[in-house]
Amino acid sequence: MAYEQLKYDVLKKEGSIELRKYAPFVMMKAGDPSYSGFQVLFNYISGNNDKNQKINMTVPVFTDIKETGFIAFTMPEDVVKGGYPSAVDPRIQIEKQEEKYYLAFSFVGSIKKVDAFVLTLKDYAKLNQMEVIGEPVLLRYQGPFVPPIFRKHDVMLEIKN
Repeated sequence: MAYEQLKYDVLKKEGSIELRKYAPFVMMKAGDPSYSGFQVLFNYISGNNDKNQKINMTVPVFTDIKETGFIAFTMPEDVVKGGYPSAVDPRIQIEKQEEKYYLAFSFVGSIKKVDAFVLTLKDYAKLNQMEVIGEPVLLRYQGPFVPPIFRKHDVMLEIKN
């Protein structure tokens, strides 16, 4: 099954690093990226919302790089255009994201080296006089049933425009 993927434009590419521009999007966010945070968001897209509306799953799934602070799904474009439902679970926050620029490092496999990839991005940003905003995020494109050695990820730093 193919999932709708968050769209972006690659403005610059050097090796494994990309400068990306993301159009505005909406995300649903919950704390605790472990099973319970995922389950809270999954319940929302399964109809536990003020419209009892089912919402298709999208990729990527966002988390903080330590996977302890938050987990977020993005809202499909058609649901945003049609008016997305409000959350009935207070653990869910719906956040509208404005146009954003990110430095991204894509990789396949284990996330054990994510800290090194973050340092690579920070060094690149400093070298290119880019101002980093906030904390790094980890994007996941496959579910837990895909063996870790085959999973695609991005680690990203938001850049001030």
